[in-house]
Amino acid sequence: MDRLVPLIAKVLGVHGRNHPELKQIQSLFHGLGDELTMHMMKEERMLFPYIEQLEAAMEPGGHPAIPMFGTVQNPVRMMMMEHDFAGHALHRMREITGGYAAPADACVSYQTLYKTLQEFERDLHQHIHLENNILFPRAIGLELRAL
Repeated sequence: MDRLVPLIAKVLGVHGRNHPELKQIQSLFHGLGDELTMHMMKEERMLFPYIEQLEAAMEPGGHPAIPMFGTVQNPVRMMMMEHDFAGHALHRMREITGGYAAPADACVSYQTLYKTLQEFERDLHQHIHLENNILFPRAIGLELRAL
């Protein structure tokens, strides 16, 4: 995200007049970035530490603390809703860019922007897949066994 914010601004500054879709991309990306920053903070400060406690509770004599959010299913549900939001933003950026196809007048920075946005999308989809389909179900199962 840190690399893309200035790159979007640079390309928008040079090509924005002829490509108004760049302003939409910038707006979507900033919204997505803000959402992801908060999302990751919640994961790192609340959800992941609790999952680590659940892992430790599987050891003989281990007992997880009762979380302030009641059950791991509550933050998991919220994280999955936020993943859906991210997926919609990514889908919209892909639509606006025509599948990240740089226009004929695109300079190297413009081409790099689209390539990097596509890589970002791929990486974020992989991240979401791992959490939604592996980590979260595992955490729910651990909690059910630990309590």
